[in-house]
Parts: sequence; structure tokens; C-alpha cells
Amino acid sequence: MDANDQTAEPLDSFDMDPQTFRRLGYQVIDLMADAVTQESSDPVMPQVSGQQMRAIFDDPVPEQGVVPEKLIRACRETLLQYDRKNGHPRFFGYVCASADPLGALADALASVLNQNVTAWRSAPAATEMERLVVRWLDEMVAFRSGGQGLLVGGGSAANTTAIACALATVKSNNEKAPPRDRLSVYRSTQGHLSIEKAARLFGVPQENVRAIDVDAHYRMIPEALDRKLSNDLRDGLIPACVCASAGTANTGAIDPLLEIAEVCRRHRVWFHIDGAYGAPAAMTSDYHWMQDGFAQADSMSLDPHKWLFAPLDVGCVLFRDETAAAQAFSLQSEYTAVSEEDGIEHYAFFNYGLELSRRFRALKVWMILKGRGVRRITRMIEQNISLRRYLDARIAADPRLEALGSDLSISCFRYHPAGPHTGGAGACEPAAPAEQVRLNALNRKILETLVAEGRVYMSPTTLGGRYALRVCIVNFRTMQGDINLLVDEVLRIGAELCS
Repeated sequence: MDANDQTAEPLDSFDMDPQTFRRLGYQVIDLMADAVTQESSDPVMPQVSGQQMRAIFDDPVPEQGVVPEKLIRACRETLLQYDRKNGHPRFFGYVCASADPLGALADALASVLNQNVTAWRSAPAATEMERLVVRWLDEMVAFRSGGQGLLVGGGSAANTTAIACALATVKSNNEKAPPRDRLSVYRSTQGHLSIEKAARLFGVPQENVRAIDVDAHYRMIPEALDRKLSNDLRDGLIPACVCASAGTANTGAIDPLLEIAEVCRRHRVWFHIDGAYGAPAAMTSDYHWMQDGFAQADSMSLDPHKWLFAPLDVGCVLFRDETAAAQAFSLQSEYTAVSEEDGIEHYAFFNYGLELSRRFRALKVWMILKGRGVRRITRMIEQNISLRRYLDARIAADPRLEALGSDLSISCFRYHPAGPHTGGAGACEPAAPAEQVRLNALNRKILETLVAEGRVYMSPTTLGGRYALRVCIVNFRTMQGDINLLVDEVLRIGAELCS
């Protein structure tokens, strides 16, 4: 066939005419609407085994396609029926927020637009929207850097980006790049595992990722950090980064940010705050004090897909000075060279982060913030915190329940049929080893039974050797009745198991 023959038959195309796309789109919207409705229905967790699930999906590679209607029906019969309902009002496991339906619609639109938000020239409108959203997030939590940062996949990616900036700063401050086995990174014993993973990725030895002791409320002890830094400097190590938490994943604990900032200043160490979960609470009156600590940090992470109710995935990393990010990530090649001279048009996200191809994550955050307003979002965060306090009050009021630690919208407790010796997080006398083993096994069975019955979903954690029932409330659907049902079910199952 003559390659220049313009009359040749066209190759097969995936295009749809507008009428077909609209018809299928309405079917997908109906499916999405049903999914939103079913978020609040039982069960939270599907009753299905791994083998059953594998059998449903175990098809050969499809050589021939099927009509789209059949695919939409398959999604209805599998995804809606067998996936966990993370937006259910009694989903309390992990820091996984209920997704704002407005953000979900925005995410669908972002997929259709299919913008590669790598640089201004690639997506002018999407780039400006992301830069605006980052500035808004900065202002909302009062990081006060003028909006230097970018959107990433989540807290792990944000923390990894920040640690890369810290290591680049260490390199620029030394005549020769220091050997990686002499670098050290610091977090509390409650710090997020992404810190250790990032350090490993960049060649920092695992033994050089220091776990700093915490107090009775699981907050990093600044004096312990100060001693560890002094000892490591004396021993020839090069401290690269201290990572404090503004809301740990275990108990919601908030490290003493101002005191840690002072320790970092004294030792001239990069100060990063992992606020992936808890940073938005700084907008509330009760946690407004965190803003003073945020303003002292060199970098910070926060996840709109956690407590700003955006659909997965979207995280954010903020920089005090993006020069360090440029030192860590800026590289040139023929196919990425930026020729625009205008200051706005010259901007390229790939100079400040790992990704070259980048999804249009800003649209859903922009639509939620514009559509809901920061005041309304703040009230929802305050409602989640209020529900956690109500849960704490119910725990304190029942002698069979023992509080193990709580802050922000996370509360950890356990069923203790004999009653704890004294009340309060961290205040109980330690149980005898045999009793501790028995209590741990009992509470593990309570959680397994609770999840299997499907009315409530929680996740476990271990605090001071004690198996804890962990409740995380980051959901705009959760009400006081859901908390009452949770507590009543724990008491019922605990009593049945003990009888």
C-alpha cells in the first residue's frame, strides 16, 4: 500500500460519537450515584473470601472486546458489591476519608481532559490551578511560604520529596557530597513508616534512622532529640532531617513543634513536619496553635485526600524555599528543555519533584475548596474532633473500657473486663505479662468479630505492648449514633467472648 495514498482505509479508532459517549456517560453517572448512596449502607466490609474474589476476576487476556454496557454492568456487580465502603459512616479504619462527591465529579472531568501537568506549556490552565491550590493550602494552614510546593500522590510521596530536599541541602552545604552512611534522619517512635522508607531509598542506613522516645501521650520528647543529635554529631554523623508529626497515624499525637524547631535551629538541621493527616486541624480554634510551629518548618506534607475529603489520590508538599527542591530534582534534557522566557510560562513542576508525567490532581481540590468553602470544611473537621471527644467520654464512663491514647480525631482503647487499675491514657498500671497476653488476644478477637459482622470497620494498633482498638474519624457522614453503636457492639462482643 502506498503510504502517501490519502484514499486508503483509515485505521480502527477508539473515538466515540457524542451521542454514544453521552449515553454511556449517563450510565456511569447512575453507577456513581448508586455507589454514593450505598456508601452509607451495611455492610462496611464485604463478606467474601480471597478465593471467591480471585475466581470472579480470573479471566484470560481478552483478545476481543465486549460492548461497553457489559463492562459497566460488571463494575456494578463486582466493585459495588465486593469493595470496602470507605465512605461508610462507621468506617473507622486508617486515615481514609469519605470522598466529597463534588470532588469525585471533578476527578472524572480531569480524566476526560487528560492533562499532563508537567509544566506551564503542557497545561497552562491546569498548571495555574495547581499553583493556586498549593497557595491556598499554604494559607489555610499558615505555613507562610507564599505557596511554594506541589501536589503529589500522598503523604509518603510528600515526605519522600521533603527528605530529598533535606539531603540536597546537606550536599550543597558541604564542599564534597558526604557519604550516605554518615547521614542520619530523625523521627519519633510513632513517626510514619514512609520516613524510614524514604531514607532507605536515598541510601541512608537503617540504623541511622533514629527513633526518638515519646512521652506518655506519644509525642516526641525534644530533650531526647537534642541529646541524640549532639551524640551523633560528636560521633561524626551528619544529621540531615528531623521529621516531626502533626497527627500520628497511631493516636493522632502532635509533637511539640516549636520546641523541636528550636532544637533543629540550634543544630542547623532541616525541620520537616509530617502533617499528612493532622495539618488541616490547624484551621480550627482548638488546634490553631499548631500554625506557629508550621511557620518554623523547612517543609511540610499534608494530604487533601485525608481531612479535606478529596478523592484519592492527592497529597501536597510545601517548601519554605523551593531552591532546595530545585537542587534535588532539577535536571535538563533535550526533550524537556523549557524555552519560554516569561516568569510564569517558564515554570515546570518537574524541576521541583520526582514526577515528569503528572495527573491533574488540582481540579478536585479546587472544586471542593471553591464549592464548599474553607469555613464549612473547618466545621466538618471540628465535628469529627467533637465525635472523638464524645467517644473518649463514653470510654471513660464505662469501667470495662480502657483509654490508651487519643488526639485530633483518633482514639485508641481496649476492652478490659476486670477494669483498668487507673484511668487515662498512659496512666494505667501495667498488667501482668500473662494478663496482657490474655487481654491482647481478647481484643484481637473482638476486632475480628466486629469486622466480620460488617456493621463497623476498625483497625488495630499496639501501644506499649497493648493491643488497641483504633478509631479514626475523618468522615462527613459519621454521627453520634454511629459512635454509640460502635461502643455498644464492642461491649456486647466483649461480654459474649468473656462469658
